[in-house]
Amino acid sequence: MPEILTEHYNYLSDRVRLERYQAAVEKIVRPEHLVLDLGCGAGVLGLMALRAGARKAIFVDHTPVIEIARQVIAEAGFANNADFFQTNSFELDLQERVDIVICDHVGCFGIDYGILGVLADAYERFLKPGGRLVPSGLNLKLAPVESKSWQDYVGRWCNPNVSGDFHWVQKLAANSKHLVDFKRGDLLADAATLASLEPGMDSNTFHSWSAEFTAARNGTLHGLGGWFDCELANGVRMTNSPLSEQHVDRPQALLPLEAPVPVEKGERINATVMVRHLDHIIAWTVEMPDSGRRISHSTFNSLLLDREAITRTQPNRPATLNDRGRARQTIASYCDGSRSVAEVEALVRTEHPDLLPSERAIETMVRKVLAMDTGD
Repeated sequence: MPEILTEHYNYLSDRVRLERYQAAVEKIVRPEHLVLDLGCGAGVLGLMALRAGARKAIFVDHTPVIEIARQVIAEAGFANNADFFQTNSFELDLQERVDIVICDHVGCFGIDYGILGVLADAYERFLKPGGRLVPSGLNLKLAPVESKSWQDYVGRWCNPNVSGDFHWVQKLAANSKHLVDFKRGDLLADAATLASLEPGMDSNTFHSWSAEFTAARNGTLHGLGGWFDCELANGVRMTNSPLSEQHVDRPQALLPLEAPVPVEKGERINATVMVRHLDHIIAWTVEMPDSGRRISHSTFNSLLLDREAITRTQPNRPATLNDRGRARQTIASYCDGSRSVAEVEALVRTEHPDLLPSERAIETMVRKVLAMDTGD
């Protein structure tokens, strides 16, 4: 919970972000509107919509922070104009389509939190014909960068103070996305628009984008820096660009190289970024035609998957329940609507004492299933 509170404090204290969303809400919200705040967090965007006159706001978040939103909305006097759902948006089922869907899942690189998939689903299932998505446009920006942060996140694993037994972990770090505050001087070339996207219109699960650069100075290439520039409403934009004087208080993404590469002014640098939204996998390739270098990385290579876990992802593998799956199935079989939570717990403990290796494990699993898989 402390991490969640810190995250949402940062969102709530970001003056530029709040000003941009407030301006967008004032432009598009009308008194008759029903507004859906997806990934609502503490509820500030939905609250803006209600204060702008929306007849009702629906708040959705899969984390317990939605309880903060519930209390904030009640204390603001809008309890009768709001509904709350603690769930993944893909599992959400609404009885009425909405006029506006607002979602601040642009992250640091624009596509970090799967916003394209979220808004494509929202466009299809939740939005009225002629309704509006916020953001309505999304530009992904990219530049080759020279950054001391590379040492802080990647190079440190080969630090002399770290045992040589662990130096291989640098490969994992090099295949991970890191959050960095870049400065203008970190860029080795002018930034390029990697992609211009229209949220809601693109339901593809895989994208591949490329950009070409020419080094503006001599330096050392540590990786690719990425950020976003999005349109919230007509004439209202928001960015975390290190080149903007009015950017939101949010870092940019570093897609690093495992080993720094020296570059000379005028040298060509080609970059390709590939994204698979369903599992948030990002891959990036850097090619330097003048020297013949080609370097590829992927966040998939940083996943600590054992052989058994990899086998379980194979589509042709027979689907059989493991011990955990059988335990969940057994517990769920008692949830027939006639038994109370206490009765289910008692029956599982009495009739299945060997369901899991320990009594504590059984108790934890029972409570997890009853908390997550039962109720209206």
